[in-house]
Amino acid sequence: MLKRRFVLKAMAFSLGGLLMPASMVHASMKPRITNVRFSTTPNRTRIIFTLSQEVKHALSAQINPNRLILDLPNTELPSDLNLLAFSDPVVRKVYTNTLDNGVMRTIFELNEQAQSRAVLLQDKNGGHPYLVVEIKPQNSDTQANRMTDDGQQKSTNRKNKRNIVIVLDPGHGGIDPGAIGAGGVREKDVALAVAKRVAREINATPGYKAYLTRNDDRFVPLGRRRMIARVRQADLFISLHADAFHMASARGASVYCLAERGKAVPANQKSLMLGNTLLSSIASTPSLALHVKTIKQARFDVLKTEEIPSVLVEMAFLSNRQEEMLLRKTSHQISLSKAVSQGAKQFTRLTGLA
Repeated sequence: MLKRRFVLKAMAFSLGGLLMPASMVHASMKPRITNVRFSTTPNRTRIIFTLSQEVKHALSAQINPNRLILDLPNTELPSDLNLLAFSDPVVRKVYTNTLDNGVMRTIFELNEQAQSRAVLLQDKNGGHPYLVVEIKPQNSDTQANRMTDDGQQKSTNRKNKRNIVIVLDPGHGGIDPGAIGAGGVREKDVALAVAKRVAREINATPGYKAYLTRNDDRFVPLGRRRMIARVRQADLFISLHADAFHMASARGASVYCLAERGKAVPANQKSLMLGNTLLSSIASTPSLALHVKTIKQARFDVLKTEEIPSVLVEMAFLSNRQEEMLLRKTSHQISLSKAVSQGAKQFTRLTGLA
């Protein structure tokens, strides 16, 4: 009888553990960063941390060097979220580490002194909470007023200025089909279709002019693509491709910059800024997904126009059946074209071209 009571008691403890309320289980887990998004305008930088649960936070500033320090106690950053390879005109560099006391510390190195704040918000639809860090240059209000005061004059003078030139490079073509999906969709076809849509978006904006390295299904050598960008005096160069991988589950868009040989830095810092702007534009488009949330780097020959900000965009994976079907759809091509064109125009505003 004693043995039977012991067994029943043990079962009760076991079931009690299984039936522990979800809120108690959730509370016992460490807070985690589940996603990070970046948003940049001429007057502010915003970093949005999505959290698995609420967490206390502390944001402090340093001068000489100019830094912001964000501390999140007892918080985990998953290793697959290599999220902080980010820079813009305000934020020069971001890095994170975990202190001995378990605090996750994120340091924002700034190009100048800035105003900042951090606010913890709840998702209105019942989703995860998120922490918004906002950084504004101290002279941002003056810049905004100057832009407003001069706006009419800038508009008047635009017709006397050279158009901002964007060269779009549809990958592959002619005898080179590129990747081919299981359903027969060819990389060269979707790259050209999206590039034409991006060009239409850009050319519909006063003060901008887009050119394509090929307008039809023909093979264009890589050196000639670079030459076209130089002859057109391109202000930026975007090569469009579709990816493929041996794992059919791989999905989402990627952005590449040219890596300087033997160094883990891009050959052109403005290319890094262009790439981050495009990543942010793609990430903020609901129907699009990112494969990785940071810039990739490679020695792609087509990007060796180091005097021109240049990136290569892998729009999706043709080796993924679902994404192959999406790339065939007009609606998805339109979403991609809008994300690329808006990101490109945002870059021109950030760099003072527009």
